[in-house]
Amino acid sequence: MNITFDALPGFREMPIGLGVEEARDYLQDRAAEHGQVPPAAQIDAIASDFEKSSALLAASGVVYAATCLGTIDGDLSTGTLTLGLSPLGYNAPEVAVEGIRQVMAAKHENSADTHILTLPCGQAALVIRQVPALKIPAEVNRTGEDIPIDVAQIQAFIPVPQTVVPGAQTLATVTFSTPSIDHWADYCALLVPFLNSLRFLPDPEGEADAPSAGPTPAGLPVPSAAGSPAMTFG
Repeated sequence: MNITFDALPGFREMPIGLGVEEARDYLQDRAAEHGQVPPAAQIDAIASDFEKSSALLAASGVVYAATCLGTIDGDLSTGTLTLGLSPLGYNAPEVAVEGIRQVMAAKHENSADTHILTLPCGQAALVIRQVPALKIPAEVNRTGEDIPIDVAQIQAFIPVPQTVVPGAQTLATVTFSTPSIDHWADYCALLVPFLNSLRFLPDPEGEADAPSAGPTPAGLPVPSAAGSPAMTFG
């Protein structure tokens, strides 16, 4: 199965499944883009952590990941998007979607909003929640205590329709997270067209599975650009 979508503006793709040497080359290239030449020891240390993160993404079924770091209306902002695939047994996608919604609603009780969303690529169980997922360690802040950082998250669970990909038994999961909660509405304005652009395609014979970021036919109506925030990412 192939997946196509419109890449989020201002987001940069994160390599998945890199080895240490590949991670080192990637980091050196990123530094060079900004005119920086970090010491080899620093690159080696970061590359080791980057390789572990990259391997973790691959092991968890993530096939695409992207991040942004920049400003919205002059304020620093960051977010992360992932697209993962996992096996799921189902006969009717709409039944699977409602089941996922019920499971997630019970799991998160009052801490999440759950909805059923109809996209051009199929139905999705949508889960929106805010959790204290990150912490600033006590040793690096003046209070001497861990400081929790709330993270806003939206997930779309989409069983791949068998009418599109015959015999599909695959769950596609889109996850977007950001600690920049004040910019949540701005990010949602980007996520709606991204979700609308998702397409699942049968894997052409002889081609390997690979997500593709690029233009696709228009789907559901997307938010108007009028009055959109000033966004700068690099």
